[in-house]
Amino acid sequence: MIIDNIKLHLKAGNGGDGGLSFFRKRNNLIGDGGRGGKGADIILRANESLYDLNKFSYKKRFVARNGGNGTSSNKKGKDAEPLILDVPLGTSIKNFKGDMRVDLNQPEQIFLAVRGGKGGEGNYKGSEAQKGYPGQEKYFISDYRIPCDVGIIGFPNVGKTTLFNSLSGKQHKVAGYPFTTLHNSWAVCEYKTRRFVLLDTPPIRERDGLSKEEDFLKHLYRTKVILIVSDNFDKCKSQIKIIRNKIVDFDKSCRSKKIFYLLNKIDKIDEGLKIRGFLPVSAKQGTGMDILREKIVRALSDG
Repeated sequence: MIIDNIKLHLKAGNGGDGGLSFFRKRNNLIGDGGRGGKGADIILRANESLYDLNKFSYKKRFVARNGGNGTSSNKKGKDAEPLILDVPLGTSIKNFKGDMRVDLNQPEQIFLAVRGGKGGEGNYKGSEAQKGYPGQEKYFISDYRIPCDVGIIGFPNVGKTTLFNSLSGKQHKVAGYPFTTLHNSWAVCEYKTRRFVLLDTPPIRERDGLSKEEDFLKHLYRTKVILIVSDNFDKCKSQIKIIRNKIVDFDKSCRSKKIFYLLNKIDKIDEGLKIRGFLPVSAKQGTGMDILREKIVRALSDG
C-alpha cells in the first residue's frame, strides 16, 4: 500500500543574533559586533527515485537550523544551509485549506516552503545589537499522484491485470476471482518508438456512488488516456456508464481525457463481435492488442 497523503509541519531556522562586542580606540569603546547569519530555508524537491510518501509516516515535523550569531570585528554569523526534503515526483503541495501552492511534476523541481529568518544587526558603528528574526512556520498537505500516461480501470475480475501484463510485459498476480489487484501498480511500456507509463488500479465497486475504498481514483489525475474494461457482453454499456460517472464525479478533469472502452475476453464470446464504441480484445490471447497499442500511442501523440 502506498502512502499518498501526508500533513507536514515545517519550521525554518531563525536568524542569528547580531554580535555585541567593543574595542577600545583612544579611550572610547566602539561597537564592532557583526550581523547574524540567515536561518535555514526548507525546500521540497521532486525526486524520481521515490514512489510514495512513506518516509514521512513517522516524522512529519521538521525544524531547520538557525543562523550563526555575529561576532567581533564585524564578522557576520554563518548562514545556515537549507534543509532539502525530497518528495516523489508527482507530489502536489497544498495549504491546510486545500489550495494548491505548487505541483512538483518535473524532475528536480523545487519549492521554497518556508523561508529562514534574517540575521539581527550587530552593534557595529554604534548600532544596537538585535535579535535574529524568526523563520517562517507553516503547515502543508503533501498529495502524491502517480505520474502516469495511461490508466486501466474496471469492475472486479474483468481481466485488468492480464491487460496490464500484456501491455507492459510484466507478470503481476492474476487469479480467477475478484479483488486480485489490491493496490496501484505501474510500469513503463514501449511500443515502436513511444514509451509511456501504464497504471493498473484496484477494482471499482459494483454500485453507484463513490466509497472511501475508491480514493485510488485520484491517481488518474495525471493520465492522458483511460482504458475502461468490461468483460460482460450483456451489461458492458451499463457498466461503462457507472464507471465513467464515478471517475467524472471524483475528478471533473477526466471529462477532457481520452477514454477507450474495451470489451475483454472476446475469445470466450465471439472474436468477430462488434459493439459500437467498444474495442474488442483478448488480453490473454493477444487479440486486438496491437490495435489498442496503436490507439494509445496515437492518443498520447495527439495530446
